[in-house]
Amino acid sequence: MQSYEFDYNQYRKKLNPTKKTSILILSFLILISLGLAMFLYPKINKQDEYYFVEINSFLTYNEATNLASTISSLNGAGYVYYDGKYHVFAQFYPNKKDANTVCENLKSDYPTCSVYILKCNKFNKIKNLTDNQNKSIENLLNANISLMNSVYKSIISFDKNEIKLNELLLNLENIKSDYKKYSNEFFNQFNTDTKYSKAKKYVAKINKFTDFFSELKNEQNEQTISQILKYKLIDMVINHTSLLASF
Repeated sequence: MQSYEFDYNQYRKKLNPTKKTSILILSFLILISLGLAMFLYPKINKQDEYYFVEINSFLTYNEATNLASTISSLNGAGYVYYDGKYHVFAQFYPNKKDANTVCENLKSDYPTCSVYILKCNKFNKIKNLTDNQNKSIENLLNANISLMNSVYKSIISFDKNEIKLNELLLNLENIKSDYKKYSNEFFNQFNTDTKYSKAKKYVAKINKFTDFFSELKNEQNEQTISQILKYKLIDMVINHTSLLASF
């Protein structure tokens, strides 16, 4: 079989200027389209990730709760999360790096320790809602994230003795008042809409989390306060991801 070698110079000579321009324009448009697709696709499909230090997981609830009790006595959350297995969480972390660092430090005592990643799709505007309703949802979700991060930072500062109990309680009350205006706005927008009853249920649970801040004034044991906040924070994060999934 005879072989052929492609001669680009010969090919270029045969192309007239009009064809050259058309090919260049077409190539440019294709590159632009590919670039936009690569730029937009991850944003549309990007997921939020939430990180938990998991001490161990079990097939039975009793095994999980036994370990959870031990973890809570050591100032960890001791939260049991079920997804087909019962996972025992010690704490929530807003970023993977911190979760990995803590997990590695715990491996000498708990070889089964790992980072559990809970993934949830980001919120996309809902077509049949008004701009104000979509904005209300976005504001609420952003307020949830701000709430989670603020509580987390307060817990860390409290555990490191950077802030005292009175300052912690004051921080939590300020966080609560900032959050309430967005949750109230959400309920006002969807007060009579039964389609979003599940979403309202999750928002109500998060509201109860902030209402709980006031009850901490009656608790004198600082380690207990820290442990309870860690537990409640994980519960709040899970409700937040459930809220996202409900839209």
